[in-house]
Amino acid sequence: MTSLRSQNGFTLVELITVMVLLTILSVITTQFIVMPMRSFADIAARGELVDQADIALQRMSRELRTALPNSIRISSSGTRTSLEYLNTTTGGRFRARMEVNGTGNPLTNGATDSFDVLGGINGVITPGPAGLANCLNGNSDCLVIYNTGTGVGAFNAYSGANAAAITAVSGNQITFNNGAGWSFPFPIPPTAQQRFFVVDQPVSYVCDLGTGELLRYAGYSINATQPLATFSVTGRRLAVNVVGCQFSYVNGAGARHGLVSIHLQLQNNAADVSLLHQVHVANVP
Repeated sequence: MTSLRSQNGFTLVELITVMVLLTILSVITTQFIVMPMRSFADIAARGELVDQADIALQRMSRELRTALPNSIRISSSGTRTSLEYLNTTTGGRFRARMEVNGTGNPLTNGATDSFDVLGGINGVITPGPAGLANCLNGNSDCLVIYNTGTGVGAFNAYSGANAAAITAVSGNQITFNNGAGWSFPFPIPPTAQQRFFVVDQPVSYVCDLGTGELLRYAGYSINATQPLATFSVTGRRLAVNVVGCQFSYVNGAGARHGLVSIHLQLQNNAADVSLLHQVHVANVP
């Protein structure tokens, strides 16, 4: 007799069914793996943009607090927007009159003069050659009194009307000189309250949407006209991937502080972030 053996295996229909099921499972499993990985990559990219924008905004905020009162100015042209200010290294109050015993060195309106700083000098002052040009060109620190901003004539530091070159510092005494032709460099009103500031350089933050960069320029000459497209120095990059940028300034007329608003929008292939930062700046001259 011939014995019958049982046959073990699967049919073609069963094979196709298994392949279809495996394909469906692999697609579902892939989605469970890919989506979290993609989300993680998007979060990482967004985090990098936020960090970059926040670091730039924090630096701008910190530096703007050293701005000379009423020296902030903003201009735009084409794809470039610029915020400029005059950086102060120190300040204080000058002696306005002699002591009752006839001692002391008060500030007068001579072209070359010196004065006592009440309470002493705090901060760094770099004296240099005499003459207003040396102050504006950065060869000497500038002494500035009662700056009320552009368009005010006698009280606009950008034009040098209320600025002078600091030529010497000795103890609590500052000596300044504007050179020939400046017999009355400081039209000091009674409301000045004996304040003075020392300016070392202008600083500009420039957003260039053409290149997608936020740049910082410093160490160039003080100009009556705000520079925007051309600088004598190379800008340092604060941020890249910049697709939007807005600067605004409310001078807070009649108040002690102005308000600078900075809006930055950064974008790359994976993320888009937008940050707004506001800075209170002193505007009491």
